[in-house]
Amino acid sequence: MIFFAVYVPVRIVYDYKNVSVRIVEYKKESLPKELNGFKIILISDIQADKYTDENRLQNFIDKVNSTKPDLVLIAGDFITSSPDYIRESADYVAKIKSKYGIYACVGDHDNWAYRDDYARSLREVSEALKEKGIDFIDNSKREILVDSSKICITFITNTYVEQVDNKTLDRLTMNDKNCDLKIFLVHQPRQFLVDKAVERNYDLFLAGHTHGGQITLMFQFFYITPTMFETSFIRGDFHFEDMLMIVTRGLGMSLAPIRYNSTPEVTVIVLKNK
Repeated sequence: MIFFAVYVPVRIVYDYKNVSVRIVEYKKESLPKELNGFKIILISDIQADKYTDENRLQNFIDKVNSTKPDLVLIAGDFITSSPDYIRESADYVAKIKSKYGIYACVGDHDNWAYRDDYARSLREVSEALKEKGIDFIDNSKREILVDSSKICITFITNTYVEQVDNKTLDRLTMNDKNCDLKIFLVHQPRQFLVDKAVERNYDLFLAGHTHGGQITLMFQFFYITPTMFETSFIRGDFHFEDMLMIVTRGLGMSLAPIRYNSTPEVTVIVLKNK
């Protein structure tokens, strides 16, 4: 009891104030030399609001820039639930220094600036990001050229508001045979999306949404969190044949304004020739 009386409040404060940098190596055979050592930064769930204030946002962005990214991918959720923080979130994300740009998919909370008007919410988030040169992509694809090499990214919108249909998913995941690296980026980590990405030979499957459990009871060999009722893909790395799936812990908070045993995370993916 004495231990937890000290540990719990200290850990809550620690997880509120700190951001960890987690480095993951992805090794692929015959990776072009231009991509050997290439750094892709994955972040998610920034969720600017009165709790994720300017100090938390600046600390998070400073951590991203300290990794010296080649490419930054954001798995959605720029705000929590108010239009008051759309511009603030865009302003801070625009401070990221990325050699090959910043690209994002749609998250759940991006729909909820105006609870009764999802279209307006997405439009205003998209416009604010576009003004800052950030590509906010709704069910589409992009190709990133790195010298003579090509990185192909599929951006899938799968949220509580809009679930991608099979026809759209099939269309967006076809015909990428000339890519040196294939990335599937989505907000929610769902099994049917993982299955499609494996079927279509993607190299990386990147997601957020879970906040790493956000409030997690820590036991000796495993974690227990309410997030387990929604998905088994809560945090970290998952391997499916040759595909690596990464679920990043993000920054923001939902339902409760605390994080416990889930320190915010910037994920650094370093490409290596296998």
